[in-house]
Amino acid sequence: MKVYKKEGDSLEIIAYPGETVYKGEYLLVMDKGKDVGLIVQVTDLEYVDVPGLIEEIIREGLLRTSVYHGSTEEYDSISELINDLKILKCKIRSAIKDGVISNFIDDLPSRASSKVVKLPSDELLSKVFGRIRYPIEVGRDLTGNGVHIDAYDLDGSLTLITGMKGSGKSHLSKLLAKEIVELGGRFIIFDLNREYTGLGELDGVKLLEPGRDIIMSLRYLGKDTILSVMVNILGMPSVSANVLNDLWDKIVRMDENVKLASVSRILDADVRNQMVKEAILSRLTMLVGCRFIGYEGRFRFEDLFKDSSGYIINLRELSSIERRVLVEIFLSKLSRLLERRVIPPLFLFAEEAHLYIRDTYWEDIVTRMRHFGLFPIFITNQPDSLDQTIFRQLDNIFIFRFLNDRDLESLSKVSNVDSESIKYIVKDLERGKCLILGKVVKDFPVVVSTKELEFRVLGETRRIFN
Repeated sequence: MKVYKKEGDSLEIIAYPGETVYKGEYLLVMDKGKDVGLIVQVTDLEYVDVPGLIEEIIREGLLRTSVYHGSTEEYDSISELINDLKILKCKIRSAIKDGVISNFIDDLPSRASSKVVKLPSDELLSKVFGRIRYPIEVGRDLTGNGVHIDAYDLDGSLTLITGMKGSGKSHLSKLLAKEIVELGGRFIIFDLNREYTGLGELDGVKLLEPGRDIIMSLRYLGKDTILSVMVNILGMPSVSANVLNDLWDKIVRMDENVKLASVSRILDADVRNQMVKEAILSRLTMLVGCRFIGYEGRFRFEDLFKDSSGYIINLRELSSIERRVLVEIFLSKLSRLLERRVIPPLFLFAEEAHLYIRDTYWEDIVTRMRHFGLFPIFITNQPDSLDQTIFRQLDNIFIFRFLNDRDLESLSKVSNVDSESIKYIVKDLERGKCLILGKVVKDFPVVVSTKELEFRVLGETRRIFN
């Protein structure tokens, strides 16, 4: 390989026949004479079709290794080699000067004497990271070398795993959950399709079924959580919410179980506006109708993580309303307990997040609760369904294959990587391969083929023709 030209932050390199390079791979262009180099990433490949200086570079590279005595066969051979030459379109990711990696480029390696070699992703990350404190092997790069990220860079961060259906998003999220719990971390997973139950084979991971393992009383939920659910999920008007807020203590004193009959009697006595009474009673009726809410609940958030490190919440059997109500309750209770330091910090995996995310409560989690120890990992095939508040604060993105330019454009806006690189690389990803961006790779985009799992993988699509 040989350097051809540089334009802005792009570098073009000539690859000779027999030199196999893939999109997403890293190359090191090093000039040992000046101890100056560039770390570049291949984003696209083209055939050579440029006159002028490139012809001289081609002749120099080929004629050094070819002895031409005038025979037609040798001439044809050289002609074929020239036709098979490729131009590697690369983006400059960093510079090296005096052995130190820097984003400041104040010199260029010699085009004549510099060497171009492949730079395995794990070797690159080890140069950038130094020692990885909490290693997670996510898979292998395009050259077959293992790629490790530091769980410390997931900790305290907002992470998105996205891609087309069937591209491997859930597989990666299971892998991350497994590695997190084995490193001593904690998580809660909202499982929409019962595809995370295989994690229950791991020590310290429990599956919780709403209506069986999760039953909560209205008294335990408390005024703040109930109002949050009624306003954000059930759409109760603010006037009715204010009335219920004022009457709540009186309701509890009359009936600590907060039965609907008791609430109705107090509303009849204290509220004249019939519409307000109906707004409160109808929503309380819907709330009590959820299978995980009863007058005598035994589930307590304060007991979480006393004997387990991970919990999988099965949302599959719940209706759309029940699902959103349960998620809202979890977010409300977890945020308050974390703020009071009653429970330890944790990761929150939101599978198929686009089906139940509402900016009314996730915005609080993203902006405020990150400081108290609740770190979401969103898994979705519709990244544009996430609110811009979430997008603007993303720290890490794992992108599987996308073909839609609109999705790719939205992802590129929240990354430090140019949109051109994302579009060129992501569109050609095979199933199970992803492009990693953000803190976990120190803003060096890395293409990884995700590692196989050691436990049962559930959630595969049932098909008619197998």
